[in-house]
Amino acid sequence: MTKPRHFFLLVTSLVSSVIFSQPNEETVKSKIGAVLENYFTLDREAIHIHVNKTTFLSEETIWYQGYIVNRKTTKPFYTSNVFVLLLDERGKQLSEKLVFADNGVFSGHIKLEPNLDSGNYYIQVYTNWMNNFTENESTLVKVNIINPDQGIRNTKKIVKETLKIYLNPEGKNLISGVSNTIGIQVKDCNNNTPVNLEATIQNSKGEALQTVKLNNFGFGKFYTIPTTEVLKVVVKYEDKIIENNLPSANLIGVAIEASSFMLENKTTIKVKTNKSSFNSLQSRGLNLVIHQDQNYIVQPLNINPNDLEQIIVFNNTDLNPGINTIRIIDNELKQWSERQIYISPIAKNNYNVIKNNQQVDTIKLAAFSNSTNNMISISVLPTETKSIDENNSIIAGLTINPYIKTSLLNSNYYLNDVNRLKYYELDLALLNQEILKYDWEYMKLQPPTAHYSFDIGINLKGTMANPPKNKSFHKVKLVSSKEFITASADVTENGTFEFQNLLLTDSTYVNLSLHKLPNFEYVDAKLAIQVVNRKKPYNKVFTGLIKENCNSENDTIKTVNLDLPDFKEKIIQLQEVVTKNKKKQLTYNKILSNRMLRGHKIDSTNNFSSILNFIEANGFKVERTIGKINIYTRLPALSILPTPIVYIDDRQLYFDYQELEFIKMDELDEIYINSLAIVPSFNNNLGIIRIYTKKQQNTYSKKSNPNSFFVKDAFSKNSPFQNLDYASASSNGFNNFGIISWFTRTISDSNGNFTFDILDYNKKNCKIIIEGMTTDGQIFHEEKVAQLK
Repeated sequence: MTKPRHFFLLVTSLVSSVIFSQPNEETVKSKIGAVLENYFTLDREAIHIHVNKTTFLSEETIWYQGYIVNRKTTKPFYTSNVFVLLLDERGKQLSEKLVFADNGVFSGHIKLEPNLDSGNYYIQVYTNWMNNFTENESTLVKVNIINPDQGIRNTKKIVKETLKIYLNPEGKNLISGVSNTIGIQVKDCNNNTPVNLEATIQNSKGEALQTVKLNNFGFGKFYTIPTTEVLKVVVKYEDKIIENNLPSANLIGVAIEASSFMLENKTTIKVKTNKSSFNSLQSRGLNLVIHQDQNYIVQPLNINPNDLEQIIVFNNTDLNPGINTIRIIDNELKQWSERQIYISPIAKNNYNVIKNNQQVDTIKLAAFSNSTNNMISISVLPTETKSIDENNSIIAGLTINPYIKTSLLNSNYYLNDVNRLKYYELDLALLNQEILKYDWEYMKLQPPTAHYSFDIGINLKGTMANPPKNKSFHKVKLVSSKEFITASADVTENGTFEFQNLLLTDSTYVNLSLHKLPNFEYVDAKLAIQVVNRKKPYNKVFTGLIKENCNSENDTIKTVNLDLPDFKEKIIQLQEVVTKNKKKQLTYNKILSNRMLRGHKIDSTNNFSSILNFIEANGFKVERTIGKINIYTRLPALSILPTPIVYIDDRQLYFDYQELEFIKMDELDEIYINSLAIVPSFNNNLGIIRIYTKKQQNTYSKKSNPNSFFVKDAFSKNSPFQNLDYASASSNGFNNFGIISWFTRTISDSNGNFTFDILDYNKKNCKIIIEGMTTDGQIFHEEKVAQLK
């Protein structure tokens, strides 16, 4: 659907005669819009993972939290089944896990093997649904692993012999007779770039026409009006001369020049052509298209015949935050030019972190924000750390990387402490993309179809040895005492049965039994089950990034003793974020469906007069009328408020909540609640309340059950963070590559605040990296230095 936009046009001169008039303007808009809407009809997930650091010793564990948004809405997605792989740089799979996601968030860990070689490794994250798309929609994150016996591999070493110059005309076309912008990138086979490079543009006689200073990432640009003379770009690095000729210019075409940062809060697009193109394209008509997935603007072009250009200006607020793709499309749907720009999201979150108090060897930190109910992950590191690279920002992970061919390098540099110079350098990186991710010609021909399922939970399919008669009068019951799950399934005429959408973790026992309706009488039967939706490989296999003849000599640096941290054999376990005065351990917090809910142990500290008062104090509105109780999620500026899903001992309440009025607080054991939890539903549901009573009956039979099955492959278990015990926290090794703590599944309170405890490593300061997402999809990346002493 076309999103309403407001914009104004600046035409370089006022003339009465213009070209490219569009007699069927709305028809053309509809045709272009149909291509975009059809191609992006299926929901697409964008996934970012925040890792506790990016450089690890081979005996450590990688800890991560992932964030998932629906690209159509930019809000947390209800994806549940996420695959997380660890691969080496040759593409060999070293680890594979199925991880449960809830409310757009998932977390887990990857235990490394001590014998891994030093070098780069990759975490790939995908869902089965992503197999429906031609483009690679998975997330790939690079981590560096150091084997202490081998030393640190120098992955930044320049392989001089493989350095090349890449030239990228703005719009992907070089047009004869008009001023063109040419992007320059210099890099080697490992995508590494020397610093302090200059590029010289020379004519056919070798005379220097202009010189361009490249930035530290090897990017630059220059302007030229192509003629029949062949120009070349020359770069000197040490004793090596690198050259590349400009591509031949097209006689017919359209050039563009775009900027989203030169004018404050505005984007300017200059469209240029030559006289031959003007005459050739006059009958075809041209349109400026700006889109992010299915959201688009189509503006017919009216190029002045005198100076053959047109300038169009948009307010940045009328464009989509993140990557926007600019295309010049004629009335017959032929593309003439393409370019991507970045519109910075409006930052609304800002965390301040202070030391709250200290008890013995533990320091309590408090964080304050202006946004409530955030889902957060936190990495706490020494301030001198060398274990974090510049490529792991949630801002890039969800607003840039999903829309470009390869992940943006040095994203933290561009997106932290932003200014106009950094926006200029980010734009240079986008200008110098060799190929855009979404190909217009393919989009016209091949919209994706849903051949692969959107899996939610684990599906078990079963059979029975001797199916009974009247199969439709029988049900199979499933009980998992570990996961507090009770479910039933119909028996088909073939004697099979299936349980869908179960939230089971690895190595879980489930008990099956056959029952006859209507009284649910037990029937002796031999049953069998298997998991049917666990193995879902990705159809865009990561084949590795090692290229032939790309090995640099002496690329391993043997380190001195203090460069790397030393560990004791003993492991210490650090608790997740500590809530106020937690006295008793929660029992049901390990259940997958409760992980993103706020758990409360019911005791004297929170013993409200009634369960309804408790619910009302935690983000919900309760309406009491005679004979009826209604509960709504409290949201401002909505005339029709959504309703939550309410469970008592895993039994869902439908239609009415009158039952809650008769429950006493002292009958309750625990309550898990989140007023903004996402509920996949067509019934305007938002929010979840799970109530567990002290008198809950355990449905698990202690008798030996011949139909007890061990489900090995299910969702991976989620363990609390465990840090290795450092031999010394005062060593250079700890300061370089150690970690103080890591926190996942943290939810700020209704005031936007949270507290967390770290061990006292006797540091004056620490570096804190906070990433997170609000329930309405706002994302934030904060890097703070907190004073500890």
